[in-house]
Amino acid sequence: MDNNGIKDNLRPPAAKKIKTDNFGITAILSDDYKKDITLMQVHSCEVESKQQLQAVIKELALKLPHFQHLKRVHERNVLICPSDDIKDTLEQHLQLHQISENVLKTLCRNVNVIEVPASSAKLRVQYEQMTKYWPCKFHPDKYAESLQNGSNFTVSQRAYHKRMAELLWKLSKDVNDGQNVGICVDPRRPSIVAIAAAGDGSSHQHCVMWLVDHVARSQRGGAWQTDQQFVKDEPHTKSTLSGLPQIFYDYLKQDAACQDLRLGAELPRREEQQPQPEPVEDIHADNLCKYGPYLCTGYDVYLLREPCLMCSMALVHSRVKRIFFLERSDNGALASKFQLHAVKELNHHYEVFQFTM
Repeated sequence: MDNNGIKDNLRPPAAKKIKTDNFGITAILSDDYKKDITLMQVHSCEVESKQQLQAVIKELALKLPHFQHLKRVHERNVLICPSDDIKDTLEQHLQLHQISENVLKTLCRNVNVIEVPASSAKLRVQYEQMTKYWPCKFHPDKYAESLQNGSNFTVSQRAYHKRMAELLWKLSKDVNDGQNVGICVDPRRPSIVAIAAAGDGSSHQHCVMWLVDHVARSQRGGAWQTDQQFVKDEPHTKSTLSGLPQIFYDYLKQDAACQDLRLGAELPRREEQQPQPEPVEDIHADNLCKYGPYLCTGYDVYLLREPCLMCSMALVHSRVKRIFFLERSDNGALASKFQLHAVKELNHHYEVFQFTM
């Protein structure tokens, strides 16, 4: 069953259960973190003395400032310029860039064409491959390294992510006829803010679109009409359950394995309220802590299936912090067909992870 009693699509039911012993979380990183080392040809020369070397380096840095990702000198070998930049001869190229006569003569002796890495390293494993060709500059990004090697989550965080993965399977199988399900979580507590399935099979009423609308309900909003019943809050409550459809809420309350799961969202803060930061493990939730709920800012989204481009973009606009999914999709826009979160021109970027088993 979905929000309007109609299936998401014609996919077969998700019947299998996660083998928790083999459970893993893989970060979906941009191709910059995975690509093979590319090489480019450059002109280099061997300088005879340290005095010449100092003069050469000083002038090259001013007039031919190439190779920011590489060390310009290795022993007494100096990188001059990319070979593709030379239209005629090296000497003419240096004259064109107003290299002084003495330095020009030095650079035109003992010239070699060699291959060096064409771009900078993002991860240490790339750096170690690059240094086999030429010494490189490298500034380790500890967080990126932790994403790549899977050490970015604590034991308790991994345990909660595993529970959400299991819950996706159970809700899909037991409540939604094997179709797509999404869960939105406030990671500060953590607490389930909203749950959704797909709409009526139209071109835009996908699971993610309903999930975003259900989160809006928890913030006294929501635009889509549905016959589905939602949990009603008790008077004077400090949190809200209004983003939870009654059918999913009842299931969670009846399932013994879900009794300790925290449910509900923080209510929107009034303008006159002062920021109320909560102690959290995750520094990326700062804006949610300071200002309270706004769209999906600081929230995690768990999906049974990888979202399409429309849904992935909706999650960008909603300011989601992280997306976790179980299954890849034929039209998936985060790993299968595209990597929307890796588009640098977007004004918001979330992290993406796939559960593996």
